[in-house]
Amino acid sequence: MKAHQIPRLFCVADYEKENFYCGPKHQRVQSSVAIREKSSNSFHSMMPPQKPQLKLNEEQSNRTREVIQRVKTDSNMPIPLRNGRNLSITSGITTILNNKTFQIPLKIENPQIVNTYKNEIVTYMRDRSCKSNFKMIAFQFQTEITEKMRSILLDWLVDVHHKFKLDPETLFMTISIVDRVLELHQIPKSKFQLYGVAALFIASKYEEVYSVPHVRDLVYVCDNAYPKEEILEAEGKIISLLSFDLLTTSPYRMLNIYQETAKLEQKNFMLCRYLIELSLLEYPMIQYSNNVLASAAIYLVHKIRRIHPSWSQDQMVSITGLNEIEIRTCAKEMCNLLQGQDKKQFNSIRKKFSLPKYLEVSKIRIEKRPSQNLQTLQY
Repeated sequence: MKAHQIPRLFCVADYEKENFYCGPKHQRVQSSVAIREKSSNSFHSMMPPQKPQLKLNEEQSNRTREVIQRVKTDSNMPIPLRNGRNLSITSGITTILNNKTFQIPLKIENPQIVNTYKNEIVTYMRDRSCKSNFKMIAFQFQTEITEKMRSILLDWLVDVHHKFKLDPETLFMTISIVDRVLELHQIPKSKFQLYGVAALFIASKYEEVYSVPHVRDLVYVCDNAYPKEEILEAEGKIISLLSFDLLTTSPYRMLNIYQETAKLEQKNFMLCRYLIELSLLEYPMIQYSNNVLASAAIYLVHKIRRIHPSWSQDQMVSITGLNEIEIRTCAKEMCNLLQGQDKKQFNSIRKKFSLPKYLEVSKIRIEKRPSQNLQTLQY
């Protein structure tokens, strides 16, 4: 290392005082050593005097050695703590073991669940679900759009929604907006994707907090087919068509409410969600209310998993307001959708739910028998 490249490890005043840069190499080394000694002496002079160490007699020191030796030999020996717990050392990992006197505190209820008003909330959502049923006249009203084109658009929107990592409720609201607009306004074939992207933009603003996609991102996913101005114009037109009434329920929201009563495990809940999202692409399934879709998904999963009772008269009927006969038809149609997924052209939902994040529930296969009913389902 050259002289001008030596890093400055000490203060500039010491360099100037010792003429650090002026002498030859061996003098610079000697001066740096002198600076270190000087700084270490001044540092030790500033430290307060240490307290005298506690001296132990032979008996106490022997007892201490025995304790240390026992801890070394037996790593599972519990060490008592002040708060009534024991600390066990096992293979380098410390775990807390409960004493008989120590009790785990009860889990505090989440205030966002609002259990006090749960019945009123469920009643309101059921009423809202029944009022928001579609009239099934969209494709009698549309001249250029068909059911297959709707399925193609929604399959693409599922993929875009997944790539943007948006909230699940955003997807359900997007599809609800698309179906409502189809019943109110004739859309040209060339503008159908534009209205779908604008519906996703509106739903993102309504549901998301940090993940609202930028307009330029929507222009990009449309392959620059529509400029920014057209997307914003379609957004305003959709809102005016709906009279700014965006509030709606979804089967996903109803499923979240019912899962506690139905005692769904995580994988069963994900399978229910998979069944509900499969129903989104099929236009005939919008004849069922969100309450029926969520209830039928739970009923079908109980049948598949052989959970008895499949539909509890005391719990599920009281919270959903539906008996088994009212949801059986919808459950059969969901079962047919699940069995025919391998032959379907649209596979965005199946690919999404085959990921480990969704517990790979789309890989579950249901055997189809000639005389099939919901009592003979196997997987």
